[in-house]
Amino acid sequence: MTQPSPPVAKIQAILEYDRIWCAYALADLDPSEMPKCDWLVGRHAVILIYRGAEPPVLFAHGDPAGLEACFRDIEPGAYAFALTGTQRTLVRGRLRPWQEQRMWRMSLKPQDFPGAGDEGVVQLGPPDEDEIVALFADSPDRPDAFYPRQLEAKTFFGIREDGHLVSIAGTHVLSQTYGVAAVGNVFTRPDRRGHGLGTRATAAVVARLLSMDLQTIVLNVSMDNQPAQASYRKLGFWPYCGYYEGLAEITPDSEGPTEETRLE
Repeated sequence: MTQPSPPVAKIQAILEYDRIWCAYALADLDPSEMPKCDWLVGRHAVILIYRGAEPPVLFAHGDPAGLEACFRDIEPGAYAFALTGTQRTLVRGRLRPWQEQRMWRMSLKPQDFPGAGDEGVVQLGPPDEDEIVALFADSPDRPDAFYPRQLEAKTFFGIREDGHLVSIAGTHVLSQTYGVAAVGNVFTRPDRRGHGLGTRATAAVVARLLSMDLQTIVLNVSMDNQPAQASYRKLGFWPYCGYYEGLAEITPDSEGPTEETRLE
């Protein structure tokens, strides 16, 4: 049976109510990303299951009553999740986290961005993939959402010392169609931290994104990572909302799919 096409206009209208929280989901409306997405659409509510990552990513937005119905239709299995406190409560009967942390979604105020210096910062692309992977190595805090395809956006920048890449910053998602981007994959070699290298690399990324006239630029940071928060504040990012991020098992639910959340 052919899967019905998702109602893109309806999904976008719901997501646009909160562009900052929904930045990733808006980017996933791009034609290049849509084949990786499953959407559950309810009354003023949307759940996205992004299958371009392993495990798939669970994201939700909208009216709690509509979301409660949508959550019942999620297939059991392992998921990465990004949920606000209210959303997590709605699915708590099925959510079994084995890893979880509190996060800030931060949003750029362009008027607060101090600018970026070009000295020592270089643009990175697909030819630099092996060097980037070597930089991340097996560090316990290496980026967990880096995919080589992200380098094609030309929004990655790094700093080399003595010919070796020691710091990098880039993006997780980018959509010029929907005017959104998420800064991510920020990493500095452990022995070179505390010298502002990550801030410089991230500033170059932000400058590049601003030159593209994007409406919404966001990033995610752990509430426990005070140094990173301070770095991002220097660049004009401010906390927008808190949420939970983690890995969990979604257990079976006794109720079957609801009529409201079947795509039409």
